Amino acid sequence: QDTSSDNEQGERKVTVIPPSRQESSEDTRPLLRTAAYIRVSTQEEAQLGSFEIQQTHFLNVIQNNPRYELVKLYCDEGISGTQINKRIAFQEMIEDAKAGKIDLILTKSITRFGRNIVDIHSALRTLESLTPPVPVIFETDGIDTSDGKSKIVIAILSALAEMESQQKSEAIKAGIRWR
Repeated sequence: QDTSSDNEQGERKVTVIPPSRQESSEDTRPLLRTAAYIRVSTQEEAQLGSFEIQQTHFLNVIQNNPRYELVKLYCDEGISGTQINKRIAFQEMIEDAKAGKIDLILTKSITRFGRNIVDIHSALRTLESLTPPVPVIFETDGIDTSDGKSKIVIAILSALAEMESQQKSEAIKAGIRWR
């Protein structure tokens, strides 16, 4: 009350309380348990090279980032992305994320993550619903699912990935019929 009456009389008293600084160092933040998902659809020579390049790349990315701790490289080699039930490593990765073993997933692109819009969205919804959510970074697409703005882009790119897969399948079938 004294302060109120002093303020009314023009005698303002101000107590300055300086902010306390909390030092936030890189060392105090926990490491992100990071996994990578790698997939190639065929075992052709060119695809095998891509498979090895992806493995080397993600090992380097994870090992050279002081914030990342390698959980595992989940690899499906020579398996189409159109059906999730055949991608054993993908299923294992989702189960490990549900079990709380993974904080972050890296993958080359949406087309490597899958080629079926329903499977892609279902997996991403599952990862997003976990506590805490497990984001996926689609490296070449420049998408991080922890950014809420990416959902429409993911929807469009996953639809294009499925359509591209269907077109390739039709082209192969037409080639077989022609022969």
